[in-house]
Amino acid sequence: MLRAGPPTYTTPHWDDTPFGQETSVWFGGLKYVNKGLVGVGQLTVGGLDYRGDSLGSFSSFKFSPGSWRRKADGTYVGTLITLPDRGYNARGLIDYPARTQQFEVAFRPDYGRTPVSRPNLVLTFRSTRTVLDFQGNVTTGLDPHGDTLHGYTPVPARHGKFAVDAEGLALLPDGSFFFSEEYGPMIYHVAANGKMLGLVTPPTALLPRFSSQAYRGFTTEKKAVEEQTGGRRDNQGYEGLDVTPDGRHLVAMLQSAPRQDCPGEDDQNRAYTRVLVYALAGGVVSAKPVGHYLVELPTYDSAGNGRPPNKTAAQSELIALNSRTFLVLARDGNGNGSGKSGYAPTGAAVGYAEHPMVYKNVTLVSTVGATNLVGTPYETGYTPAVRGAGPTLAPAYGLTAAKCTDFVNLLNPSQLARFGLDLNVVGAAGVAKAATDGHRIGALSAASLSAKWEALALVPCLDRAYPDDYFLFVGNDNDFLTAEGIMLGRTYDGLATGPGEEVGENLNRILVYRVTLPGYISSER
Repeated sequence: MLRAGPPTYTTPHWDDTPFGQETSVWFGGLKYVNKGLVGVGQLTVGGLDYRGDSLGSFSSFKFSPGSWRRKADGTYVGTLITLPDRGYNARGLIDYPARTQQFEVAFRPDYGRTPVSRPNLVLTFRSTRTVLDFQGNVTTGLDPHGDTLHGYTPVPARHGKFAVDAEGLALLPDGSFFFSEEYGPMIYHVAANGKMLGLVTPPTALLPRFSSQAYRGFTTEKKAVEEQTGGRRDNQGYEGLDVTPDGRHLVAMLQSAPRQDCPGEDDQNRAYTRVLVYALAGGVVSAKPVGHYLVELPTYDSAGNGRPPNKTAAQSELIALNSRTFLVLARDGNGNGSGKSGYAPTGAAVGYAEHPMVYKNVTLVSTVGATNLVGTPYETGYTPAVRGAGPTLAPAYGLTAAKCTDFVNLLNPSQLARFGLDLNVVGAAGVAKAATDGHRIGALSAASLSAKWEALALVPCLDRAYPDDYFLFVGNDNDFLTAEGIMLGRTYDGLATGPGEEVGENLNRILVYRVTLPGYISSER
């Protein structure tokens, strides 16, 4: 039966598939298989990068081309390049320069059924590469107040620096890379030495537009946001970025719908985001996209108690299997680090949590059959590409959106528990109150799954018997939330202990799944 509007999840969408068993989904006439969680790794608390700042925030990551290999003892090794966002900013934005981090990965998959006592993926920090602009200057994480710099316009700028909230990463064989960010949203091409080589500005439909003449450019300050009428939403820019395996296209996706496509400004109406496909040749990206599509995202009830949806599952990363088919990581905002750890006395069905984890999934998306918006008023201007609201939300008449299909569900209690992880979200104060009410529930801790999962990477299993099998690495953004933080030379404690707002030590983690991806040809094979 065909469904109308985005898929909705009004109760927690958890997976009860036991370890050792697999699930599959047919998509585009092909069978995709999830063989389950086979590895977990984490960063140790207190690590610093080469700029002296706390390590963390996997806003995106990819393996360095040619680095992945399997050793004779069955251990896999490779070089992982990670992208943090704009630094620790729970108490305001800071002057954090954009950078990438390099880690050596050693991974031995565990296909057993017994508990795993320690992480079987080890991350060893190696180096930091600072991003420099065209004149050799660092960037900043501060809110942009300008829209012109070094002759480039429109670009987000502040104090003579490019303003960057980095979120998506794509690597090229020559050592250069692309990264996307949320202020613009912009895409920057950066040389292997960290210096910018070029940039791609978004189509008009994604550029912020304000009703007041008092604001321009890319500012995300509160009063400006209240007067924004079009373009990317604040903090909802290009969250996902990747290069297709054949190297011929660069793909970028907004985290959720641009403002003109969000009727009534309600969060559940953000469900139709945009994915843009650019031609790529010799490291040069076409100035305009060759593909531009609506993509349907799931909506959910953040309390998980069966009420109508009030949120959209944020698109947080993508992998381009080809120029038309993608893995897209969509998630809720609940879990460790969210600051939403309240106790719900009447919420027996959701573990007595005010904000249980409801939806965290790696989905499959195909633009085959979707309407290409290139050159239309939906791209060249601010014509809304969406109509209706809530249960009637849908593409504008005549438009067809790409739909997402669930593939790898991160919310699998038994598979996570085998590696020592849990889905607890209620803080210590709530657990104590629950006990007085006669309810015994698990407490939020460093072992609890974090709220934000924002990084994906694929590498082959290098198994001749299963040539289409890959390891899918899924990483979280811990927002640099630690009790032992250092940022720009100052120490900080990012953990919260107030009732209903507790945050446990929010470790950067990686979950590894074994999956079968028919027809996908990785450059690492």
